[in-house]
Amino acid sequence: MAAQDLVQTVCTVLCKTLTPSQAEEILAATQPRAVPAGHIVFREGEEGTGLLLLLKGSVEVIKQGPNGLTQQLATVDAPSVLGEMSLVSERRHSATVRATTDCEFRVLAREDFLRLLERDNLAAHKLIGAIAEVLARRLRRMNDMAMELLGRSDAPPPLEELARFKQKLFSEWSF
Repeated sequence: MAAQDLVQTVCTVLCKTLTPSQAEEILAATQPRAVPAGHIVFREGEEGTGLLLLLKGSVEVIKQGPNGLTQQLATVDAPSVLGEMSLVSERRHSATVRATTDCEFRVLAREDFLRLLERDNLAAHKLIGAIAEVLARRLRRMNDMAMELLGRSDAPPPLEELARFKQKLFSEWSF
């Protein structure tokens, strides 16, 4: 991908408020990574690697259920981002990501991101805002899904399970 196209993609995918020079700053802190079709990008439970900018290709997001069976959660096409939670927290990956086609990434390691923040880099701060927006949107979708499940008339609502989930969700939130 040409340098100018790469900068434009970063501006579009990461944060629409990034200027081209700020996108270049973020890109300078990333490393290229290619993953062939069928290979694992990262596994559920592994230590987080940081933010992955998916520049080319498609991946599937897979989560292992309590019964040991895996469930596909999503298919993600380029351009997009993955691993954003590991950029802002030290938690392990919450799902497995597998390349469904040959993929090209740029990886922003957590350590490199933290160095940008230590230097009070405006692009890094804008990136935090963009990640917060993505996570808020996902939480809203999860809330909508929980309400949809509660409203189903074909089965009694799993009230105890939802109550435990709600308690866990809110008790693990700390600022």
